[in-house]
Amino acid sequence: MLRQAIRKIPGVPQLIKLNTDFENWWFDWRHGTDTSADRADQARKGWETDTTNHTYVPIRPKCARRVLQALPVTNPQEYTFIDVGCGKGRMLLLALEHSFRTAIGVELRKELSDLAKLNLHNDDRARLCSATCMNVNAMEFEFPDEKLVVYLFNPFGEDVMRTVLENLGRSLESSFRDVWVIMDFPVYANVADSMPYLSFVTEGYDYRIYRAKSPELAAVAA
Repeated sequence: MLRQAIRKIPGVPQLIKLNTDFENWWFDWRHGTDTSADRADQARKGWETDTTNHTYVPIRPKCARRVLQALPVTNPQEYTFIDVGCGKGRMLLLALEHSFRTAIGVELRKELSDLAKLNLHNDDRARLCSATCMNVNAMEFEFPDEKLVVYLFNPFGEDVMRTVLENLGRSLESSFRDVWVIMDFPVYANVADSMPYLSFVTEGYDYRIYRAKSPELAAVAA
């Protein structure tokens, strides 16, 4: 409530935008990447009104680091980080700061996935751990059979979100392993809450974190 009240103070939204624009510029300048959003271009393409696949909005670095610090994973080196709807790949780069074994981006729009691949190619750490981005429909993505952290930054509408999480559930039924799901800006948290194989773990400002249940517990929940 306090944050919302502050945002309504005259001049504050403009200051927030300037701060965010500077953060975007600084991140890309420091890393030699292009991860910022061209809102005017996306509006021309109709992305901002697409309710199925949402417009690309890069995560603010401080917000990304906050949620990664909140993730109760002891050894990130054992996990593959998957950003479903990764856009230009900024979160993949930030996840690698957290020492995940590797990172995989899933992106429907080819022009974004191509830029994500280029950004990963230009990052030494990403090259060393073979991080990559796949140009694929999230509803058709097959989750790898390994320990995972699945990240969702409100990338698409409720129906697609449900299909993606149901696919994850089938993957867990086939081969259960430790899987965490992060919903950042969790507009459709109700979808994750309804999944019998996910257990809510913790939440913070603008994020919710879940963990996969064993098949036995999931069957009881169902």
